Amino acid sequence: MEINTTPLVVDLDHTLIETDLLFLSSLGVLVRRPWLVFHYFFWLWKGKGYLKDKLVKRFEINVPELPYNQSVISYILQRKKQGCKIVLATASHKNYAFAVAKHLKFFDDVMASNKDYNLSSHNKAEALVQRYGEGNFDYMGDHMRDLPIWEVSQLSIIVNATNRIISSTKHLNTLILSSKNQNPSTREDKTARKI
Repeated sequence: MEINTTPLVVDLDHTLIETDLLFLSSLGVLVRRPWLVFHYFFWLWKGKGYLKDKLVKRFEINVPELPYNQSVISYILQRKKQGCKIVLATASHKNYAFAVAKHLKFFDDVMASNKDYNLSSHNKAEALVQRYGEGNFDYMGDHMRDLPIWEVSQLSIIVNATNRIISSTKHLNTLILSSKNQNPSTREDKTARKI
């Protein structure tokens, strides 16, 4: 078995967990305090980082009860065993990200959004290149907004791949960990053996 010590960077929402923390925290706040809906739109107008900061102060996520993706965790543990640095990099608020990392106990580093900065898409790609260098990390994500990150990673690991994502990443070194497609393509079968 080939040993791979390239840092593995993992997204949180719909990748490590099968839900979205912005959605959960928004729902949690607005169901309990519906009058905050007007504040909510003002917070969003100030920026996603600002919105997430306001929500995290008003809603606590039950981290142990989150729906964790077990195939993702298995892959992470396999890479950890090979000696890879495991990094959680998420657009979710840093308080939620650090709570998840503390609960799971296998992350070596955490990168996340704060009040002034939303770590998503191009922002995340730039931050990862600044930290590790272009092509010096593997990235696991689930969404088209992850394309800028996959384009600067060594290996693009895709969770819950759609036909659109598969088509958009054909030019990249790709591992499709799971797919939303009913009939996996030859590319997926061939790529999945890289694990």
